[in-house]
Amino acid sequence: MPPVTRPKTRLKRTTPATRRKPTPTPTSLASNMSDAPVIVARIARPHGIRGGLLLEAETDHAEALFRAGRRLRLIDARAGTGGRTDATARADQRASGAPPPRALTLDTARLHGGRWLVEAREVADRTVAERLRGARLAVPREELPELPDGGYLLHDLIGMSVCEGDRTIGVIREVYDQPGAPLLALDVDGRERLIPFEAELVLELDFEAGEVRMKLPDGLLDI
Repeated sequence: MPPVTRPKTRLKRTTPATRRKPTPTPTSLASNMSDAPVIVARIARPHGIRGGLLLEAETDHAEALFRAGRRLRLIDARAGTGGRTDATARADQRASGAPPPRALTLDTARLHGGRWLVEAREVADRTVAERLRGARLAVPREELPELPDGGYLLHDLIGMSVCEGDRTIGVIREVYDQPGAPLLALDVDGRERLIPFEAELVLELDFEAGEVRMKLPDGLLDI
């Protein structure tokens, strides 16, 4: 396989909204690779009373990206709700008198116990920070360090079809990085199936066609 840059994504369930995403055409997939923002971190929790945030990095380039002055976009559908219901989030917004920010501009960033501790100018106190718990942060693709020739991000596989022979098995809805090999979360007839993204199973990556051609062990999809 071509070289891959892996985001450090935690294993978690795919959301129903993601499962309903339509299969992209090759044209829309190519556009997604070039234009879509790339998730680089998740806000784990607030830190302290002055609006500090602890981030779980989901990129190999955290040191280059998490610096003073960097602007990170909040793109997660739940951003600003802290994982709570929309009604609770709206009530909290009314109480605070301001909507959550759409992006964060970093003032400081440093490693802290295996996570990144950052302060952002849009987050003045713990109340605002608490509302951002669980949100994900992204940067435009062009702001990432240049990939090697033929390289790609695991992020680029999302939306591609997994094929075996003449059969389309399913569509990749999420990629989970973990020790060993990443896992592809496939939508197979409306149900999620996890398969390892291992070099010996991958026959070809065709980004133009939006296909990952694989040879899967017998019974893997029955697990």
